[in-house]
Amino acid sequence: MLTKTLQKLIDEQHTTAREIGELAGVSTSTVYRWIGGQSRPDFDSIRLLVRHLPKREAQEAILSVFAAGTAWQFEHNDLELDVNHDGSVNADDALDASVQAVRTAAESLANIRASMNGKEPSSDETLQIVALLGGVIRHCTITQRVMVEMAEQRRKRKLRLAK
Repeated sequence: MLTKTLQKLIDEQHTTAREIGELAGVSTSTVYRWIGGQSRPDFDSIRLLVRHLPKREAQEAILSVFAAGTAWQFEHNDLELDVNHDGSVNADDALDASVQAVRTAAESLANIRASMNGKEPSSDETLQIVALLGGVIRHCTITQRVMVEMAEQRRKRKLRLAK
């Protein structure tokens, strides 16, 4: 199914075999072997491809095929990674996002616990806690994405230096 999806993306001019290879860190001939069903991409190649494909439709098509038949689901989040608005995405942004998430969650959960006085949370309080945890997850996702972005930038620099 991935072979058909890759071929369809190329046929519909969402991308090219060369671009797929560059984004996934493999040769164009390797991409044609994937399309021909002679080999399969590894997880890291798929991750790089999905992460760097410029068209969202292409990203979603590959993720849909990759997750088909599993319990996995995916969600696209357009998150601002420059958390401290200094013009660059770096470790400070990752740490600021985590600190903000943990601090907010700790304060909010402490307030909710104090207001419950040992009783079970009401439906509204439960929903409030769920929303709070969703915010924590969002901020931790920013942290994760910043760190991945930094690692990939270092990898690209190493590839350029090696050439």
